[in-house]
Amino acid sequence: MNLEDCYIEEDLFPKIFTDYEEREYGILFFNTDNKDSYDSNHAVIYKDKIHDLQHVLSDITEFYKEKGCSPIIYQSMLDDNWFDEIQEELSSAGFKSWIEGQEYMLQVDENSIVPNPEIKVIKVSEWSEGIENVFIEAEEPWEIKVAKKTLDCPETWMFAASMNGKIIGLLYGHISERACRVDYLLVSKKHRKAGVGRALFYNYVEWCRQNGIDNVYIWPDGETPKRIYEEGGYRVVEIRKAGRAVL
Repeated sequence: MNLEDCYIEEDLFPKIFTDYEEREYGILFFNTDNKDSYDSNHAVIYKDKIHDLQHVLSDITEFYKEKGCSPIIYQSMLDDNWFDEIQEELSSAGFKSWIEGQEYMLQVDENSIVPNPEIKVIKVSEWSEGIENVFIEAEEPWEIKVAKKTLDCPETWMFAASMNGKIIGLLYGHISERACRVDYLLVSKKHRKAGVGRALFYNYVEWCRQNGIDNVYIWPDGETPKRIYEEGGYRVVEIRKAGRAVL
């Protein structure tokens, strides 16, 4: 898989669930009904498209303040470590910036997960109260609107794990012309350490294999999901230095 496709997908994936306006220098994502979601409310800017950085920062600040949101800026994933180079300029405009190491994983080995047979996993296409309850029990209610809108898109997929008839975990993402991306793995806090995440990921890996989907990548959000992905045959093949800035 071409890793540049992964970087482009990381920049553009919020288009499937939030509003946006395109500028000469990048994209402004926003959802004033879900201000707590960073994925729904941030700007992506591109190094080679900017001629006057201070003007861009001023434009972004004005745009989000008018919408009652805190201005948040992501560097394009194509511009590795760029925000480290412009830290002083960001600071002079009132932005606090930092660099995060973002790992990219591709499947290089066999799926070795042995799922818990007590956990049933199915692919779902419609929203339900049971799905919504997982976000509440995981104490991440701001993701409800994101996931609900994501599920409405034909390019998206979602797997739900249940035990004794109750949905206790979710794995969802989307497919574009560039890549298939895992967007989120979520398990109810009441049912963690029971193999829910492993059961979900096992079924996802097998679904990709059975349907010939091989342009798949993952970036792990924490050590626990990373271990699960590794059991599914995925390995870190690249670490990008992702820049973030907040006013």
